[in-house]
Amino acid sequence: MPRTKGSKNKTTALTIDERIAAVTAEIEALQEQVKSKKAELKQLGALKSEADQKKILEAAAKSGKTVEEIVALIQDAE
Repeated sequence: MPRTKGSKNKTTALTIDERIAAVTAEIEALQEQVKSKKAELKQLGALKSEADQKKILEAAAKSGKTVEEIVALIQDAE
């Protein structure tokens, strides 16, 4: 059975310039997402660093050692 030529079979073909513009816009949107994720990662790294520092200070306080003793322990470990 032959196909009919109607509006159903018509597709809108984008010109090369339109395709370039669409891909460029998509790249820009992805770059913004990457920028946002990098900022989020930096913030999470700072939060982790703060938590690690707090953990170290708590352990130092619980140890009952003086600052000099703790510094000496750390320097000896190097």
